[in-house]
Amino acid sequence: MGVLLALLLHACAPTAAEDLPAGTRETAAPLLARPPAEAAPVDREALARLYLEPGCERARERGGDELSRWLAWLRQKLESLFESSGAETYSVLTRFLVLTGATLVGVVLLARLLGRRLRRRSGAPAPPATSALELAPPPRHLERARAALAADPRLAIREGLLAILSHLEASRLARPDRVKTNRELLAELRGRGASEAQVAAVEPLLRWYDDTYYSLAPVASPEAARFLEQAEAFTGARP
Repeated sequence: MGVLLALLLHACAPTAAEDLPAGTRETAAPLLARPPAEAAPVDREALARLYLEPGCERARERGGDELSRWLAWLRQKLESLFESSGAETYSVLTRFLVLTGATLVGVVLLARLLGRRLRRRSGAPAPPATSALELAPPPRHLERARAALAADPRLAIREGLLAILSHLEASRLARPDRVKTNRELLAELRGRGASEAQVAAVEPLLRWYDDTYYSLAPVASPEAARFLEQAEAFTGARP
């Protein structure tokens, strides 16, 4: 590129008075005849002292040839790149360490909290297992049934049923957990040793109770009284 530019300038520059226009040939003749001026001598000692002045440390590099200036520019870019990369690496590493430390602290605190709760649960005594329904002896339930018969026949037959269940549990013909329905209880009576007379006596009572108590129709007092009499006969108890 530089060679091409020099050739163009040389082709455009007049090299003799004959190449100039006629109007300026006489004026340019003395200038063209003058010998070329010699380059002024360079005081290298003064130049070296100038390079030592503050702010002129890189003047020698900028004043060199194209290759030196390009190498200096490249070194400057690489230094700035390495410095920025180092700063970025340090910033990323710092954030990573901070996040890692915070995560470890959170995990330790969570583990301690869970361990404390587990120790409390394992060390605390288990609450006593209580049934939702505590049965009294049959006479007690029949007494309550007679007291509620006039005001609430539905409650009266409920107490009569509890008297029957209490009698079956005392006779070991029913389990005390009372999680089974009356129909399921009837299906297990023979397997638990109940006689045919016992099954025949209690089966109509439990079936009538299910049909009456869980219906939407009101319970009549005479029917409730008859149920209580049959419950008394089956349990052999009097209020």
